[in-house]
Amino acid sequence: MRAWVLAAGLTALLTGCGAAPTYDWKTESSLGYRVGSGDVLRVSVWKHEEVSQQQVTVRPDGAISLPLLGDVPAAGRSATEISNDVANRLKQFFQDQPPVTVQVSEVKSYRVYVVGEVQKPGEYAPNSEISVLQSLALAGGFTRFANPDRIVLIRRDARGVRRIPFDFSGVVERGELQQNLALQPG
Repeated sequence: MRAWVLAAGLTALLTGCGAAPTYDWKTESSLGYRVGSGDVLRVSVWKHEEVSQQQVTVRPDGAISLPLLGDVPAAGRSATEISNDVANRLKQFFQDQPPVTVQVSEVKSYRVYVVGEVQKPGEYAPNSEISVLQSLALAGGFTRFANPDRIVLIRRDARGVRRIPFDFSGVVERGELQQNLALQPG
């Protein structure tokens, strides 16, 4: 299994201008948090403490190890998707089909990479989810050579790799806030 890297890349391009292409912002903003390598999860199986885990770390290969089940893919998935997978795998061991809850207890994989014509390009590890505008602020804003209307958010997840346009003027001057996406894994 390919390890998922929790990263979002922003590139302020130097050339070109024009309107940003249309994009399905609603779909992008509804994806929610995806677990990444290094995150710490709590897996609770109702009335089955022998399977429950107070702390399990997502390995670099993207999996977690659970008693009875062995390796379970976790990176790139939501906590609900992992819960459903664990519940389905447990059906072979328990007749009562116990409910399973997966919680993210520590986010350690949230990394944001801002590159291009910004004052301080590099890797950032914010304590909470941030948006495109917030990541630009972390990077100290644009250099004098940047073209703020040619920013691209690069996202890699279960749907593949996508280049998502971000029109800075549209967001700041025209209030097109749907473009100010929360940065996600990949």
